[in-house]
Amino acid sequence: MANRSYDMYNGIDFSDFEPVSRSYEKNAVRKIEQTPRKVSQPKKPQLRVVRNPVKSAPQEKREMRRTALQTAKVIAVAVLLLTMLSTLLYGRFKVDELDREISNLTAEITAAQSENVRLNMKLDSVISLKNVEDYAQTKLGMVKMENHQIEYIDLSGEDKVVLSGTKSLSVDNKSFASKLLEYISK
Repeated sequence: MANRSYDMYNGIDFSDFEPVSRSYEKNAVRKIEQTPRKVSQPKKPQLRVVRNPVKSAPQEKREMRRTALQTAKVIAVAVLLLTMLSTLLYGRFKVDELDREISNLTAEITAAQSENVRLNMKLDSVISLKNVEDYAQTKLGMVKMENHQIEYIDLSGEDKVVLSGTKSLSVDNKSFASKLLEYISK
C-alpha cells in the first residue's frame, strides 16, 4: 500500500487549498503572500465592418416589389381584422339594444295583462246576474215572470204565409218550375 502512485496529480497546484497564515506569525518579518495567478481573459473578437454588396437595378426593383407586396398583405390582413372586429362589436351592440327593447316590451305586456285582468274583474262585477236583477227591479220596476204568464206556441202545423188581403200562400216541397207553372196558370 505504500507504493501508491500519485503521478496523475503532477502539475496541479494544491497551494490554493492550504490554510493561509497571517503575515506576522512567529517572527517580525513580514511575509509576502503569494498573489493568485491571473486568469487569462478570453480575447475580445475584433470588430469588422460588413458592407452590403452592391445590388443591381433589377435586383433592387424585385426587392422593392417584394417589400411592397408584403406591406400590402399586412395592410389587407389588418383591414380584414378591423372589419371583423367592428362587425363583431356592432353585432353585440345590436343584440344588447334588442335585449333592452325586449325587456321593455315584456314589462309593457305584463302591465297591460294586469290591467286587462283588473278591467275584466270590474266588468264581471258590473254585469253580474245579481246586479242586473237589482237594476231591473229597482230602476226599471220590472218583476220576475211567473209560471202563469208563460205562453207556448205550437209550430207543428203546416207552414203558411198570410198576406194582407185574401190571398194565402202555402209552403210545399214542390220544385220551383212546378210552382211557377201553377202560378202562371191561375
